[in-house]
Amino acid sequence: MNILNELKSLCESLSVPVETGIFSSKAPNTYVVLVPLNDSFPLNADNYPQLDYQEVRISIFTKSNYIKLKNKLITHLLSSDFYISDRRYNGFETGSGYHQYTIDVAKQYDIEEEK
Repeated sequence: MNILNELKSLCESLSVPVETGIFSSKAPNTYVVLVPLNDSFPLNADNYPQLDYQEVRISIFTKSNYIKLKNKLITHLLSSDFYISDRRYNGFETGSGYHQYTIDVAKQYDIEEEK
């Protein structure tokens, strides 16, 4: 499992369209874009990483009130053991009519050995 797969499943369980990097098709009234921020190996033993620390920015775009979706998403993130490092309202884009809200999250995973 990795952070992008987990976040995609989480958004889909909330019936929110989600893509990574950019929303490539015609944008619906509400959607989420996942942007990878960082991957690192914070702990090493015997010159081999033991953990994979991954960070992603979740960008919510909506033409309606973003607060209900934001709160629902944050509740699910916290119950799924994600670390939330930042939450921020980025404003209203007058040209597109979308509110944008971002949530930066991180999670660490055990290194998966290939068999």
